[in-house]
Amino acid sequence: MEIIQFAFVLVAGVVAVIYSGKGPDLMRKANELVTGKKGCSPVGDLDFVTLHYFAVRGRGEAIRLLLEEAEIPYNQTGFTKETWPKAKKEGMASGLYTFGQVPAMTTSSGVNMVQSNAIAHYIGRATGMECDCDQLHYCEILALGVDDFRAKLSKILYDPNFSVEMRDEYIQTTAPMWLQHFEKLTPNFQLEDMGYFGGKHLTWVDFLIFDVLDLNLEFAKVDMGRPLVAILDGYPKLQSFYNQFRQRPKVAAYLNSKRRFPFSCPMPKNLPAAKQ
Repeated sequence: MEIIQFAFVLVAGVVAVIYSGKGPDLMRKANELVTGKKGCSPVGDLDFVTLHYFAVRGRGEAIRLLLEEAEIPYNQTGFTKETWPKAKKEGMASGLYTFGQVPAMTTSSGVNMVQSNAIAHYIGRATGMECDCDQLHYCEILALGVDDFRAKLSKILYDPNFSVEMRDEYIQTTAPMWLQHFEKLTPNFQLEDMGYFGGKHLTWVDFLIFDVLDLNLEFAKVDMGRPLVAILDGYPKLQSFYNQFRQRPKVAAYLNSKRRFPFSCPMPKNLPAAKQ
């Protein structure tokens, strides 16, 4: 009889918590107590990682930043145009490169993954940089928004007819539109405090957003015979987020290290002669 009464009280307590709206908070706290990690869906620790990618920043850079922040040891394949075809064939045959693309990640515990956002998300789950349960949908929205923003720049950079005019259109029209979108989404915070996009703590989406901002800043500084642009001017919240994020000790150490690949982009075919 006492067992039945206890079970009844327990069920009543669970129902009360659910209907009180505090269920997600209690689940989050329980997760943190059990795993020692913030976030909704933690996974096991990462001991050592191999990043399969080219010897460029590209879609591997946000992953590198996450690994650096979490102090996870890693090595890189550093593919070139010459080495990639053979590696791609072997990777597709083994199933490592699921879609015949990189980045891919392999871990010492046997986890094999592709798709840059999925990899970044997994690292976030493994390191306590995952979003809270009630923010998961919002984090996915942000990540996909970053993908759309990045795709706009990639479209012109990989166009065989990339021109100075295409650069100007991007700098003057496309980038400002997307920066305005993200400026509206940037959390409000005092200049001395760090703000986070995915909730009250640092998450994997902060690294994606920093990376796409850094990509655009670097692109706007390339001398193509046009006035150079401080592309974040006019977006004070994004500027503050970017400046503070890059000052994180582990991030700053990586950004200033020789291990980081230099920024590179193709030069327009119609570049003024003096700039070629």
